[in-house]
Amino acid sequence: MKQPKDIRILLVEDNPDDVELTLKVFRKYNIVNQILVARDGEEALKILFNFKKREEDDLIKSYQLGVNSYIRKPVNFDNFIEVVRQLGLYWLILNEPLPKEKE
Repeated sequence: MKQPKDIRILLVEDNPDDVELTLKVFRKYNIVNQILVARDGEEALKILFNFKKREEDDLIKSYQLGVNSYIRKPVNFDNFIEVVRQLGLYWLILNEPLPKEKE
């Protein structure tokens, strides 16, 4: 089974300031995983989409493309930090990924 630190994180974000802010929050909460940053959905097309607006069409299209999670980026700074903290907790501690040989 993968250890939490062995899991790579894909961050999909087109705003460089939000990328830097997210990385700072990860560091603050000792999330030391490798973080891959995609600037748009074409770069990513996997795992996690982070859209500026939660529109039903985007949500439906995301799941049709195979994502396993859709997270809305909070506008409020404190809420943003809390969402990033909870994402780290879920994906790196609570989530049990498929064993590597089964991927």
